[in-house]
Amino acid sequence: MSWEVSSMPSKRSFFNRTLFRKNLSRFWPLWGGVSLVGSMAPLYILLALLGGRGPYSPEPWEFASALYTTATFFLPAAIAAYAVLCAMTAWGYLYDGRAVGMMHALPVDRTCIFVTSTLSGLAALLIPFFVVGGFSCLIALIWGFLDLTAVVMTTLTVLLLALTFYGLATFSAMLTGHILALPVLYALLNFLAPLLEALVIGQSQEFLVGVGADEFGRSIFLSPLFQIYTCFRPNVEKVDGTPVYHLTGLWVVALYALAGLALLAVSWLLFRRRHSERAGSVVAFSWLRPVFRYGVSLLSALTLGRLVYELMWASLFQHGGYADLLPMCVCMAAGGALGYYVASMLLEKSLRVFKGSWPGLAAVCAGAALLCVLTSLDIFGAERWTPDPEEVESVHLGDYSMGFTFYSEDDPQMVEQVVDIHRAIVEDRDYIRDEEPEEYRRGECVSRYISLRYRLKNGREVRRFYNLWVTAARVARPDTYDSKLAALYSAPETIRERAALPKGAELQSVYVYNYASEQPRNGMSLDENDLVYGAILRDLEEGNIPGCNLLREDSGRYADLHVELEYRLWHSQESAYEYGYKDVPIYPSMTNTLRALTGLDYVSEAQLALWDEELEQEAALLAEEGGIPAASVARP
Repeated sequence: MSWEVSSMPSKRSFFNRTLFRKNLSRFWPLWGGVSLVGSMAPLYILLALLGGRGPYSPEPWEFASALYTTATFFLPAAIAAYAVLCAMTAWGYLYDGRAVGMMHALPVDRTCIFVTSTLSGLAALLIPFFVVGGFSCLIALIWGFLDLTAVVMTTLTVLLLALTFYGLATFSAMLTGHILALPVLYALLNFLAPLLEALVIGQSQEFLVGVGADEFGRSIFLSPLFQIYTCFRPNVEKVDGTPVYHLTGLWVVALYALAGLALLAVSWLLFRRRHSERAGSVVAFSWLRPVFRYGVSLLSALTLGRLVYELMWASLFQHGGYADLLPMCVCMAAGGALGYYVASMLLEKSLRVFKGSWPGLAAVCAGAALLCVLTSLDIFGAERWTPDPEEVESVHLGDYSMGFTFYSEDDPQMVEQVVDIHRAIVEDRDYIRDEEPEEYRRGECVSRYISLRYRLKNGREVRRFYNLWVTAARVARPDTYDSKLAALYSAPETIRERAALPKGAELQSVYVYNYASEQPRNGMSLDENDLVYGAILRDLEEGNIPGCNLLREDSGRYADLHVELEYRLWHSQESAYEYGYKDVPIYPSMTNTLRALTGLDYVSEAQLALWDEELEQEAALLAEEGGIPAASVARP
């Protein structure tokens, strides 16, 4: 008796059609409802075209403009929000013990389940966009304004965004065992890096002089949604008089799509090693438990700890504008401890988490206190940083308390003067931190909010912000920032920066504001624009425009009269015009400008005489207080 053994090669399947159809049939209220809501937009356009309600028949470039605007401004946020809903439906069975046991008992391996569930989730994500897009393209094709290139590029954008955010949502789904934790974790992974950066910068502002919120942005590349909205936009150029639209920054979306594919691969590895018993747990892997516990502790210390400090200490006991180290350490430690126990309760699903928790609690409190100490010591030198003038390409100084701005790019001496002011501020940082005058005294003690923005030759941009007290006594001392600021404010280059248009700018309009007249704001004709601006330039050349008074910024000028210049400046890098305004205060010494304004009947001699009398009275009062002499405000 003989036995014949026939061996047939085993066939491994990576996709199960039955499971795929079952998932889509269960998902139909989600993707069907979204498709129905999204179809309202092309349906409205169709009805408008059929009823003749549209203003005109659209052109292909208008269709392209609408598609690219939708792709860059609507689709990233819409797909990011919708992707997590699709992931919750595709992987929802993982969070129920009975469902996950039944699913994993099927005669298919986990790789097949993962691939099928991933594709069904992606299908549910893409169906509404292809339904709405197909409806829109059909309308455009029938009416003859279809732009095939724009359709292809928008379709590619949808696919890339879907891979990006569905990959991140699937990765989030693998890390947790609770369906309500999935959207929270997904949001954290999207925004955790910018959130931590903002919290750390806010913590630094509590101790360090000059560090401002505008330093934020270095970690945005770790947030797909933020970075996409920063880099991805439509652009237009004219070819033979016809606008041609294209997308800028699509390569950024493609890079994030590759990252989404990588996250899907990592999710597959996690899925294969995921224990079914983790259904219902906040985190699905044991190695993730300490990360969750101490991560929540850190966020709690940086948020709740600082909130407690602001409410319980800063508003009642803090002296000056900067935090007290010891109370901040205590409040941060308390906030971290609260986060530690909340995280422990979520992990253990119990309120009994205090026994044996002292080592971890001590580590959290010590870490929070150490973070405060290291921040106050400025271990990275952010507070002490000043640039080398030779490394500076341009510098912008703004005084927001008086509406003064100064920009220098081509003048190395002025750049060096601004850097010298910055160094003086840094040297006096302990004085700035501790000084808090009892009261504001016009002409003797005033507050100035100064911003500095450097663009370095290596492409880096650095900003610093200072809330400074300026006193008459320190202005008289040449080594203080008060004196150096006063010298900059009265420099001829600063006066020109204040009154003249930026280099390369084109004058668009001139507006005269005369608050003593019946029409406070008056626009001018083109000839009047050139006449008034030419008069301002002549006053600049003749030295008729005084510098800003650091201690009395509103003295010596007509309070009810000023001129506003509207201009535009071409930016070659962005291939677009930037529009701006420059406010020019009017002084009695600006004879050319006043002659032009009175000649055009924007101000009368009677008004000027009345204002001159008021300025003389003010100057006399200031002279009695030790201020500027009366002759300096008299009209020639």
